Amino acid sequence: MLLATLALIISAHADSILPPTIVPLDDFAAFKSPAANWQIAGGIGGNPRRDKTLVALPGRGILINNPTHDTHSQLVTAAEFGDAEIDLDFLMTPGSNSGVYLMGRYELQLFDSWKSKAPTFADCGGIYQRWDDARGKGKEGYEGHPPVANASRAPGLWQHLHIEFQAPRFDASGKKTANARFTKVVLNDFTVQENVEVTGPTRSALFAEEGESGPLVIQGDHGPVAIRALAVKAFDPAAKSVQVDDLNYKLYPIDPEKNEKYDAAPPKSQGKPSAFSTEAIEKNGKFAIVFTGAFVIPRDGVYAFTTHSFESVNLTIDDEPAIVGFDQGGQSVARTLAAGRHPFHLEYVHRSSWGRPNFNLSVEGPSLAPVLLTAAPEKKGRAWGEDARTLIIEPTSDRVRLQRSFVPFEPKKRLYAINVGTPAGRHYAYDFETGAILRVWRGEFLDTHEMWDDRGENQIGKPAGPALALNCKPVLALLERYANDWPDLPDAMWSSQGYRLEPNGQPTFLFKLSSLSATDRIAPEADDSGLTRTLTVSGETTSWSSWVLLAEADQITPQASGHSYIIGDRSYYLDLPANSAIQPILRTRNGRQQLVVPIGRETLGKPITYSLVW
Repeated sequence: MLLATLALIISAHADSILPPTIVPLDDFAAFKSPAANWQIAGGIGGNPRRDKTLVALPGRGILINNPTHDTHSQLVTAAEFGDAEIDLDFLMTPGSNSGVYLMGRYELQLFDSWKSKAPTFADCGGIYQRWDDARGKGKEGYEGHPPVANASRAPGLWQHLHIEFQAPRFDASGKKTANARFTKVVLNDFTVQENVEVTGPTRSALFAEEGESGPLVIQGDHGPVAIRALAVKAFDPAAKSVQVDDLNYKLYPIDPEKNEKYDAAPPKSQGKPSAFSTEAIEKNGKFAIVFTGAFVIPRDGVYAFTTHSFESVNLTIDDEPAIVGFDQGGQSVARTLAAGRHPFHLEYVHRSSWGRPNFNLSVEGPSLAPVLLTAAPEKKGRAWGEDARTLIIEPTSDRVRLQRSFVPFEPKKRLYAINVGTPAGRHYAYDFETGAILRVWRGEFLDTHEMWDDRGENQIGKPAGPALALNCKPVLALLERYANDWPDLPDAMWSSQGYRLEPNGQPTFLFKLSSLSATDRIAPEADDSGLTRTLTVSGETTSWSSWVLLAEADQITPQASGHSYIIGDRSYYLDLPANSAIQPILRTRNGRQQLVVPIGRETLGKPITYSLVW
């Protein structure tokens, strides 16, 4: 049976896995004559959470901008780019304003939008508006695109920005045939823009006219900003793609219960298809399909072949692995390939008797953006494992919402957990097995689609808003010696006692550890800055010392106030009340720092209160 006749090479929005080019920030060699408002630093001093000027610490690797009335220039790269992926970390001071101009023309806004509830194009992650005085007073600005959600972090924290950008297209006469496009913008691991066209340069662009390439520009005339970890992956729209030659397939029925080799019997069908595809072979059922042929590589370099299937895919090129299969997909192995023909062997195994096949294959290489090699399937419903629409549940305006689910968390999902959504828009996931706050997030509450789709097999509830992952270690532990590291798993004497609810649905979690009992209340702060936790441990201490874990990270930095800590590499803040009698201990174990509180005469039966601010 022949495969459907479909196009062989189709552009795809596929994840890029080959490493980008790191832009060195040890000096200004990569930039055009920066003014004195820009300087090189090794770290951030002072208190950028409160102060509006950035303090540069000695060293290299960070760009710091402190504009003044007299000196406030943009930072412009010497290199020019068209299609590109851009990654960078940035840090804002309170109220600060900056931006990233792709090709010096199309601005993606950087702004201290931390508490913005209804972000506009002028907020962080927004695509700035265009401007035309001829449109008339009050109508000059147009075509701005706000982020889909406010994914900003608090001032003084490092934030990550990922941009996938496609330059405008022009024909041989110079006439524009396609607009510039922000294919994807990800702010702090949350997609805030996707597939947005920009019809021309945005306001205050470096160039009034469009072109095929241009520099990357960091705005330096509005407010302080720090930049680090700048990386660019540039693509050539004219780059030749990988071609497929002499394509053949063999289809084998399989029975995974018998654990037999799929090719123990003759193939059910075989032939020479016009394209990679499982369409027109099997709509369902259990089968293995083997494709053979040759990839024609356009130029010498490193190539990565990627599958986005939820089922096993194995690919070898020149008898060497390019994708190593496992039960749900395959791991790409970058290969250095010379220009020319390279024989390949690809196996795709579909083990579901009821789900539709879901197989695709992408490739990227030198100056080649990821493209799809498999034919686009005809849309007849959704394939097994394919992303589908979300199903969002929200708290009411006056009541906290609790939703039990499995919670996705590395390295494995948490099975005994609950999601708590608050009317204030600050939510969290809580682990009953450890008392850990697994993650916190803002905005919409919970995407429950995977709790119901496909018979609810996954039972996963996902944050519907921008989230910050914490850890899943036990919040209360018994340590035989102070020198011991913190346990990864709960003690055998740990037991969850459920929770009790206040009239508005606010939970207080209850648990026991040996002869100790604890109450654990986590709720939004009144000033909209974060979540406040009040943990009270009572009962009788044991012969082993009892401890509460407030935070663990590679580094924890106490602040001068004595009541605040920077957790991790400026990932979030942990604040104690100004009048707190609790004095945490900062200790280091196995290269990790832990902020802990001993449970004894000073703390037994007394509330341990702290806030998480991100």
